[in-house]
Order: sequence, then structure tokens, then C-alpha cells
Amino acid sequence: MDENVFHSCWTCPKAKKYWKMIQTWLEELTKNKIDFVPELFLLGIIKKNYNRKMKYLILHILTAARISYAQYWKKNSIPPDGLIIKKNLECVEMDKLTMELKGKTDTEYNAVWETWFIWIDNRYKIQNINNVYNK
Repeated sequence: MDENVFHSCWTCPKAKKYWKMIQTWLEELTKNKIDFVPELFLLGIIKKNYNRKMKYLILHILTAARISYAQYWKKNSIPPDGLIIKKNLECVEMDKLTMELKGKTDTEYNAVWETWFIWIDNRYKIQNINNVYNK
């Protein structure tokens, strides 16, 4: 990876602040210590042993975080929480459609995403998830 790109995506203070926030989210969701390493956050390489459901959740959240970061890459700020949550909800919707196409049940969908929805409810204490987008 080019040194300037690596700095922009990982070592600059704004990038570090952003990825630390994502690390905190993941630790709250998984109730596990998440190593703060670029191979996990930038490339999605999981070296620790998590159950399949947690790996799936971690990878989806990191993907949404990377997409959001890429959209803000040249701006003078980091993506707001609401954008990252919105991107992840788009992944959630696509995952539901994929599971339906594969003939999987709502139980399998809920097994993966229930943790995410509980975390959102607890973190933001809201009735309507759309309110998060205004943050």
C-alpha cells in the first residue's frame, strides 16, 4: 500500500479517531476485545477465533465503515455515525433478500442481525432508527 494512502486511511489522527470509534462499536457488539490492527479494519482479515455469527457481523460492519470512510476520504471530516449505520442497514436489507433467495428462514437472519439491532436500540435509545440519520 502506498505510504500516503496508508497514512490517509490509518495513521493520520482523523483516521485513527474514526477507526477507534469503529473498534469501540465492535467491542460493544461482540463483548470482546478487538485488536486495533490495519489488517482487520482496512482489509477485513480476522485472525481471532469468533463464532460464525460474530465474524459475519464484524465483516459487515467493517465493510460499511470502509465504504463510509471512502466517501469522506478527501473531506476534512470523518463520516458521521448515521452514515455508517445507514450503510450497514443497507447491508442488512441485502442480506435479508439474499437469505430469502437461498430459502433460509427468518430465524437464521435474526440469529445474525439481532445483536446489531439490540445494540442500535441500546446505544441510541430511539424508537425510530431514522432519527439516527439526523445526527
